[in-house]
Amino acid sequence: MRSWTRIRVGAAVCGLTLLLLWGLAPFARAQTVRIDSWPNGTFELNQGWRVHDGDDLAWAQPKFNDSDWQTDSLGPLNDQERGSWWYRLRVKVPAEHPPLALMITGGDGTYELYVNGQRIPGPQLRSPLLMTYPKERVVPLTLAGETVIALRTFVPATSMFIADRGAWRVELGTAPAIERARQAALSTRVDGIILGSGINLPAVVIGIVLLVLFWLQREHQEYFWLGLYLILVSGGTALFSLASAGFWPFSTNWFISVPTVYLCMIAQIEFTFSFVGQRVNRGWRIYEALLLVPPIAGVLPAWFGAFSRGVFNVDEVALIVPAAIALPILLLVWYRRGLREAGWLIVPSLFPMLTIALNDVGIIGSYLGSRSLARMGDSVPLGIFAIQPFDIADLLFVLAIGVVMFFRFTRVSREQARSAAELQAAREIQQRLVPSSLPHIAGYKLEAAYLPAQEVGGDFYQVLEQADGGTLIVVGDVSGKGLKAAMTGTLTIGALRTLADEGLKPAALLSRLNRQITRGQEGGFVTCLCVRISAQGMVTAANAGHLAPYRDGEEVAVESGLPLGVTAESDYCETLFRLEPGEMLTLLSDGVVEAQSDSGELFGFERTCAISGTSAEAIAQEARRFGQHDDITVLTVTLVGAGVVHA
Repeated sequence: MRSWTRIRVGAAVCGLTLLLLWGLAPFARAQTVRIDSWPNGTFELNQGWRVHDGDDLAWAQPKFNDSDWQTDSLGPLNDQERGSWWYRLRVKVPAEHPPLALMITGGDGTYELYVNGQRIPGPQLRSPLLMTYPKERVVPLTLAGETVIALRTFVPATSMFIADRGAWRVELGTAPAIERARQAALSTRVDGIILGSGINLPAVVIGIVLLVLFWLQREHQEYFWLGLYLILVSGGTALFSLASAGFWPFSTNWFISVPTVYLCMIAQIEFTFSFVGQRVNRGWRIYEALLLVPPIAGVLPAWFGAFSRGVFNVDEVALIVPAAIALPILLLVWYRRGLREAGWLIVPSLFPMLTIALNDVGIIGSYLGSRSLARMGDSVPLGIFAIQPFDIADLLFVLAIGVVMFFRFTRVSREQARSAAELQAAREIQQRLVPSSLPHIAGYKLEAAYLPAQEVGGDFYQVLEQADGGTLIVVGDVSGKGLKAAMTGTLTIGALRTLADEGLKPAALLSRLNRQITRGQEGGFVTCLCVRISAQGMVTAANAGHLAPYRDGEEVAVESGLPLGVTAESDYCETLFRLEPGEMLTLLSDGVVEAQSDSGELFGFERTCAISGTSAEAIAQEARRFGQHDDITVLTVTLVGAGVVHA
């Protein structure tokens, strides 16, 4: 009896179980989302999706049995959901409903939409180079009864995309409500980049202005590197913001913004060294070469998923943090050594790269699933707007560097104005170093050519008549350039004229002149060739470190002493020779011999000797055509006959 009871109970349990399984079979086959009303005009369809990897267009059909598919919700994807996946959802709406629309927020170009097996025009799969995220797409729908919505998706292999770009959100609602939702989402995306754009675009303009300043003032390389840095960091950040907000293909961020991080670090290093006038040493050059490795050899493999985004960002942090810390320390060391301007850059140099490193830490935290680390990459809310930490850092850097460069530019402008005034004064003085016209000397023909270089030098020549009928001809060159050289030349000529009135011979004149210059100047020296010619053609020459004269194309052997101003005890010897009628005596400065071609070849003594018998103007012009780098002075004296006056 007891056994029979057990059999009946068992049979009843089995029957109930079969009945329950039969009743739940439709639900096991497919869960249907029922929508009876439209709360706030929209209804989220993010739960209860059937999900399967692979790609088969048969999966779009409404009668396809997806009961063995896993159930999941839409949202951020994990690393296993790369490649092709399908999502299916059954939706049932009332028979009577207003015009409806579907809004899909996701990676534009990463999915296609099917409704009851029919592909809906609009969403389509694209090349990963053209994909954008996030992007809202509104699709008008005509639904009747139970409808199967299917998403055919493809997320590229790059882990960079999967980390925070591969996700979907679906909303169903009336057409007006969906349009309002789209506009609200678009407004949110725009608000997220407004503040950053307000920082980055002006910074790019400032960078362009700095490049123009460098083009006008090539000696200030800090303008070039700072301009390049601002264009790279602000342009790269702007592209990152546009790509992250879905206004630009995400690939531009990966292939442009990411490499600029390393190039910005190089530009900041070069700017820092050029700003304080220091040379980049070999260690920093090697470091700059290492910074070029990821943009050249790492970006493309990472895009195709050769290694994870976390690995790439760890490498980025490891490469940029050392310089971001070392540069401020180096600036502090320079400041303590007396480079006062280095102190201006210590704080500003901390901002940009450290915030980029913190953003990388946030990305690594997101990749590892650590919310505490991921927050470091979050934007900062400012009312309805949002701003990235690196945008704030860029703003602080631009403001700080703007102040620094303003003071630098003001100081440089004052120095340039002072230099321009000195240059103008030197040029005015230089005009007094050579006579405006040559005197008439009986029996001689005199010619002179003077071609000053761009930078004011100290060439001079004088033709001074003496009481006994002789004439002193002096050609000299003051060491150095600029106002000091011009002033020394003026003092030399003043003393020379005074001594010439005493009727001194060349050697005695140079000795006296040497003592006066030695006592009167601080450093520097003067080379000087002094010749005295008589009416009968006798020439007496004394040389203080200057080029020897030429007579009819041949160098005259004149013993040379030390330049004037080297030591007060110098003595000078005289050399006597005679000019015959028709012979030419040529005196010149080293600007002729030291003329230099573009290849670095000097004009030299052989060429000088070969043309020394031509006119002063011809000699000077030949040296200029070869490549003038210094003042060129040539003076020729030709004996044409006693009693004949030539000029």
